Amino acid sequence: MSAVIVLMWGIVLENNGYFYKLSFLIIGVFIFLTAFVFLTAKFFSLQTYRIILYAAALLLLFAAMLLLAGFIWINRLLSPNGKDNRITVKNPLLAKLSFRFFMPLLLAAGNLLNWNKDEIRRVYINTCNEYIKTRKIEVPPDKMLVILPHCLQNSKCTVRFVDGIDRCAGCNSCGIGALKDLLNKYGINSRIATGGTAARKIINDEKPGFIIAVACERDLSSGMMDVQSLPVYGILNQRPNGPCRDTFVDINELEKAIVLFSLEKS
Repeated sequence: MSAVIVLMWGIVLENNGYFYKLSFLIIGVFIFLTAFVFLTAKFFSLQTYRIILYAAALLLLFAAMLLLAGFIWINRLLSPNGKDNRITVKNPLLAKLSFRFFMPLLLAAGNLLNWNKDEIRRVYINTCNEYIKTRKIEVPPDKMLVILPHCLQNSKCTVRFVDGIDRCAGCNSCGIGALKDLLNKYGINSRIATGGTAARKIINDEKPGFIIAVACERDLSSGMMDVQSLPVYGILNQRPNGPCRDTFVDINELEKAIVLFSLEKS
Protein backbone atom coordinates (compact mmCIF):
# COMPACT_ATOMS: atom_id res chain seq x y z
CA MET A 1 0.00 0.00 0.00
CA SER A 2 2.81 2.41 0.92
CA ALA A 3 4.53 1.65 -2.39
CA VAL A 4 1.35 2.60 -4.27
CA ILE A 5 1.10 5.90 -2.35
CA VAL A 6 4.76 6.67 -3.07
CA LEU A 7 4.20 5.96 -6.77
CA MET A 8 1.07 8.17 -6.89
CA TRP A 9 2.91 10.94 -5.03
CA GLY A 10 5.72 10.71 -7.59
CA ILE A 11 3.15 11.19 -10.38
CA VAL A 12 1.71 14.24 -8.57
CA LEU A 13 5.19 15.76 -8.29
CA GLU A 14 5.98 15.02 -11.92
CA ASN A 15 2.72 16.49 -13.23
CA ASN A 16 2.88 19.61 -11.06
CA GLY A 17 6.63 20.20 -11.16
CA TYR A 18 6.47 23.83 -12.25
CA PHE A 19 3.87 24.58 -9.59
CA TYR A 20 6.19 23.29 -6.84
CA LYS A 21 9.25 25.05 -8.27
CA LEU A 22 7.44 28.37 -8.55
CA SER A 23 5.89 27.95 -5.09
CA PHE A 24 9.29 27.34 -3.51
CA LEU A 25 10.74 30.28 -5.44
CA ILE A 26 8.05 32.74 -4.32
CA ILE A 27 8.12 31.58 -0.67
CA GLY A 28 11.93 31.64 -0.75
CA VAL A 29 11.93 35.21 -2.06
CA PHE A 30 9.66 36.35 0.77
CA ILE A 31 11.84 34.60 3.38
CA PHE A 32 14.98 36.11 1.83
CA LEU A 33 13.46 39.61 1.86
CA THR A 34 12.43 39.11 5.49
CA ALA A 35 15.98 38.13 6.51
CA PHE A 36 17.48 40.95 4.44
CA VAL A 37 15.27 43.63 5.99
CA PHE A 38 15.87 42.27 9.51
CA LEU A 39 19.64 42.38 8.99
CA THR A 40 19.42 45.85 7.45
CA ALA A 41 17.41 47.07 10.43
CA LYS A 42 19.93 45.59 12.87
CA PHE A 43 22.79 47.64 11.47
CA PHE A 44 20.78 50.81 10.78
CA SER A 45 21.79 53.73 12.96
CA LEU A 46 18.61 55.82 13.06
CA GLN A 47 16.15 54.35 15.57
CA THR A 48 13.01 55.55 13.72
CA TYR A 49 14.01 53.94 10.45
CA ARG A 50 15.11 50.81 12.30
CA ILE A 51 11.60 50.43 13.74
CA ILE A 52 10.09 50.89 10.27
CA LEU A 53 12.40 48.23 8.84
CA TYR A 54 11.58 45.80 11.66
CA ALA A 55 7.86 46.35 11.04
CA ALA A 56 8.38 45.74 7.31
CA ALA A 57 10.31 42.57 8.08
CA LEU A 58 7.51 41.30 10.31
CA LEU A 59 4.97 41.98 7.55
CA LEU A 60 7.13 40.09 5.05
CA LEU A 61 7.47 37.20 7.50
CA PHE A 62 3.70 37.14 8.00
CA ALA A 63 3.17 37.12 4.22
CA ALA A 64 5.68 34.27 3.87
CA MET A 65 3.82 32.26 6.52
CA LEU A 66 0.52 32.85 4.73
CA LEU A 67 2.05 31.68 1.46
CA LEU A 68 3.46 28.59 3.16
CA ALA A 69 0.08 27.79 4.73
CA GLY A 70 -1.62 28.13 1.34
CA PHE A 71 0.97 25.91 -0.30
CA ILE A 72 0.63 23.21 2.38
CA TRP A 73 -3.19 23.25 2.07
CA ILE A 74 -3.09 22.89 -1.72
CA ASN A 75 -0.41 20.22 -1.49
CA ARG A 76 -2.54 18.23 0.98
CA LEU A 77 -5.64 18.59 -1.18
CA LEU A 78 -3.86 17.36 -4.31
CA SER A 79 -1.85 14.62 -2.62
CA PRO A 80 -2.97 10.96 -3.04
CA ASN A 81 -4.17 10.75 0.57
CA GLY A 82 -5.35 14.38 0.82
CA LYS A 83 -9.00 13.41 0.68
CA ASP A 84 -8.58 11.51 3.97
CA ASN A 85 -7.92 14.80 5.79
CA ARG A 86 -11.44 16.15 5.43
CA ILE A 87 -11.32 18.55 8.40
CA THR A 88 -8.10 20.21 7.26
CA VAL A 89 -9.03 20.22 3.58
CA LYS A 90 -12.51 21.68 4.17
CA ASN A 91 -11.15 24.48 6.39
CA PRO A 92 -12.83 27.59 4.89
CA LEU A 93 -10.13 29.94 6.19
CA LEU A 94 -7.34 27.99 4.50
CA ALA A 95 -9.44 27.68 1.35
CA LYS A 96 -10.01 31.44 1.21
CA LEU A 97 -6.31 32.06 1.92
CA SER A 98 -5.26 29.73 -0.89
CA PHE A 99 -7.77 30.90 -3.50
CA ARG A 100 -7.56 34.63 -2.80
CA PHE A 101 -3.92 35.10 -1.80
CA PHE A 102 -1.56 32.26 -2.62
CA MET A 103 -2.83 31.11 -6.05
CA PRO A 104 -3.46 34.63 -7.47
CA LEU A 105 0.09 35.59 -6.51
CA LEU A 106 1.43 32.38 -8.05
CA LEU A 107 -0.55 32.94 -11.26
CA ALA A 108 0.68 36.54 -11.45
CA ALA A 109 4.27 35.39 -10.93
CA GLY A 110 3.84 32.73 -13.62
CA ASN A 111 2.56 35.37 -16.04
CA LEU A 112 5.39 37.75 -15.15
CA LEU A 113 8.09 35.11 -15.51
CA ASN A 114 6.31 33.40 -18.43
CA TRP A 115 7.02 30.17 -16.54
CA ASN A 116 4.81 27.41 -17.97
CA LYS A 117 1.67 29.35 -17.16
CA ASP A 118 -0.74 26.63 -18.25
CA GLU A 119 0.63 24.15 -15.70
CA ILE A 120 0.15 26.66 -12.87
CA ARG A 121 -3.37 27.32 -14.15
CA ARG A 122 -4.10 23.57 -14.25
CA VAL A 123 -3.04 23.26 -10.61
CA TYR A 124 -5.43 26.08 -9.71
CA ILE A 125 -8.29 24.44 -11.65
CA ASN A 126 -7.60 21.02 -10.09
CA THR A 127 -7.45 22.57 -6.62
CA CYS A 128 -10.81 24.28 -7.11
CA ASN A 129 -12.33 21.05 -8.42
CA GLU A 130 -11.06 18.94 -5.54
CA TYR A 131 -12.27 21.48 -3.00
CA ILE A 132 -15.73 21.59 -4.63
CA LYS A 133 -15.87 17.79 -4.30
CA THR A 134 -15.20 17.95 -0.56
CA ARG A 135 -18.22 20.25 -0.13
CA LYS A 136 -20.54 17.52 -1.45
CA ILE A 137 -22.70 19.98 -3.38
CA GLU A 138 -25.88 18.69 -5.05
CA VAL A 139 -28.28 20.94 -6.96
CA PRO A 140 -31.45 20.35 -9.01
CA PRO A 141 -30.83 20.07 -12.77
CA ASP A 142 -32.60 23.38 -13.44
CA LYS A 143 -30.11 25.15 -11.15
CA MET A 144 -27.10 23.68 -12.94
CA LEU A 145 -25.58 25.46 -15.93
CA VAL A 146 -22.98 24.11 -18.36
CA ILE A 147 -20.95 26.82 -20.10
CA LEU A 148 -19.30 25.68 -23.32
CA PRO A 149 -16.71 27.44 -25.52
CA HIS A 150 -17.69 28.32 -29.09
CA CYS A 151 -14.60 26.49 -30.42
CA LEU A 152 -16.24 23.10 -29.73
CA GLN A 153 -18.26 23.67 -32.88
CA ASN A 154 -16.83 22.54 -36.21
CA SER A 155 -15.22 25.58 -37.82
CA LYS A 156 -16.88 24.69 -41.16
CA CYS A 157 -20.39 24.44 -39.72
CA THR A 158 -22.82 27.02 -41.10
CA VAL A 159 -25.10 26.98 -38.03
CA ARG A 160 -24.29 29.70 -35.53
CA PHE A 161 -25.18 29.16 -31.88
CA VAL A 162 -26.16 32.42 -30.21
CA ASP A 163 -27.06 31.14 -26.73
CA GLY A 164 -27.20 27.37 -26.28
CA ILE A 165 -26.74 24.39 -28.56
CA ASP A 166 -30.40 23.55 -29.22
CA ARG A 167 -30.09 24.43 -32.91
CA CYS A 168 -27.54 21.66 -33.51
CA ALA A 169 -28.77 19.35 -36.30
CA GLY A 170 -26.65 16.43 -35.10
CA CYS A 171 -24.54 16.01 -38.25
CA ASN A 172 -21.73 14.50 -36.12
CA SER A 173 -19.05 16.70 -37.69
CA CYS A 174 -18.18 17.74 -34.12
CA GLY A 175 -19.13 16.75 -30.59
CA ILE A 176 -21.92 19.30 -30.13
CA GLY A 177 -24.64 16.81 -31.07
CA ALA A 178 -23.51 14.32 -28.42
CA LEU A 179 -23.30 17.15 -25.87
CA LYS A 180 -26.84 18.21 -26.74
CA ASP A 181 -28.13 14.65 -26.22
CA LEU A 182 -26.30 14.34 -22.90
CA LEU A 183 -27.60 17.63 -21.51
CA ASN A 184 -31.15 16.88 -22.64
CA LYS A 185 -30.91 13.49 -20.94
CA TYR A 186 -30.27 15.15 -17.58
CA GLY A 187 -32.33 18.31 -18.19
CA ILE A 188 -29.30 20.59 -17.87
CA ASN A 189 -29.22 24.05 -19.44
CA SER A 190 -26.19 25.12 -21.47
CA ARG A 191 -24.84 28.35 -22.85
CA ILE A 192 -22.13 29.15 -25.40
CA ALA A 193 -19.47 31.65 -24.34
CA THR A 194 -17.08 33.38 -26.72
CA GLY A 195 -14.73 34.36 -23.91
CA GLY A 196 -14.39 35.35 -20.27
CA THR A 197 -16.47 38.52 -20.54
CA ALA A 198 -19.32 36.66 -22.24
CA ALA A 199 -19.18 33.90 -19.61
CA ARG A 200 -19.45 36.42 -16.78
CA LYS A 201 -22.46 38.07 -18.45
CA ILE A 202 -24.12 34.65 -18.86
CA ILE A 203 -23.63 33.94 -15.16
CA ASN A 204 -25.04 37.33 -14.15
CA ASP A 205 -28.08 36.83 -16.40
CA GLU A 206 -28.80 33.18 -15.58
CA LYS A 207 -27.91 33.24 -11.86
CA PRO A 208 -27.31 29.46 -11.64
CA GLY A 209 -26.70 27.58 -8.42
CA PHE A 210 -23.83 25.54 -9.83
CA ILE A 211 -21.66 25.84 -12.94
CA ILE A 212 -19.74 23.30 -14.97
CA ALA A 213 -17.45 25.24 -17.27
CA VAL A 214 -15.54 23.89 -20.25
CA ALA A 215 -12.66 26.01 -21.55
CA CYS A 216 -8.89 26.27 -21.94
CA GLU A 217 -6.54 26.81 -18.99
CA ARG A 218 -6.46 30.60 -19.35
CA ASP A 219 -10.22 31.15 -19.60
CA LEU A 220 -11.07 28.58 -16.94
CA SER A 221 -8.61 29.87 -14.33
CA SER A 222 -9.55 33.53 -14.85
CA GLY A 223 -13.27 32.71 -14.87
CA MET A 224 -13.11 30.57 -11.74
CA MET A 225 -11.19 33.32 -9.97
CA ASP A 226 -13.75 35.95 -10.98
CA VAL A 227 -16.80 34.05 -9.69
CA GLN A 228 -15.53 32.65 -6.40
CA SER A 229 -18.91 33.34 -4.81
CA LEU A 230 -20.39 30.53 -6.98
CA PRO A 231 -19.28 26.88 -7.07
CA VAL A 232 -17.63 26.23 -10.44
CA TYR A 233 -16.31 22.87 -11.63
CA GLY A 234 -13.87 23.22 -14.50
CA ILE A 235 -13.21 20.79 -17.36
CA LEU A 236 -10.41 21.46 -19.83
CA ASN A 237 -11.17 21.20 -23.51
CA GLN A 238 -8.78 19.29 -25.73
CA ARG A 239 -7.12 21.14 -28.59
CA PRO A 240 -5.62 18.84 -31.23
CA ASN A 241 -5.89 21.62 -33.84
CA GLY A 242 -4.52 24.38 -31.65
CA PRO A 243 -6.37 26.90 -29.47
CA CYS A 244 -9.85 28.18 -30.32
CA ARG A 245 -10.41 25.90 -33.31
CA ASP A 246 -12.19 22.54 -33.57
CA THR A 247 -11.65 21.60 -29.93
CA PHE A 248 -13.53 18.90 -28.06
CA VAL A 249 -14.33 17.80 -24.52
CA ASP A 250 -14.36 14.36 -22.94
CA ILE A 251 -18.11 13.70 -22.75
CA ASN A 252 -17.62 10.95 -20.15
CA GLU A 253 -15.84 13.38 -17.85
CA LEU A 254 -18.66 15.87 -18.29
CA GLU A 255 -21.31 13.24 -17.52
CA LYS A 256 -19.46 12.15 -14.37
CA ALA A 257 -19.44 15.77 -13.17
CA ILE A 258 -23.16 16.16 -13.88
CA VAL A 259 -24.00 12.96 -11.99
CA LEU A 260 -21.72 13.91 -9.09
CA PHE A 261 -23.29 17.31 -8.50
CA SER A 262 -26.87 16.72 -9.64
CA LEU A 263 -29.54 16.23 -6.98
CA GLU A 264 -31.54 14.02 -9.34
CA LYS A 265 -29.53 11.03 -10.58
CA SER A 266 -30.58 9.59 -13.94
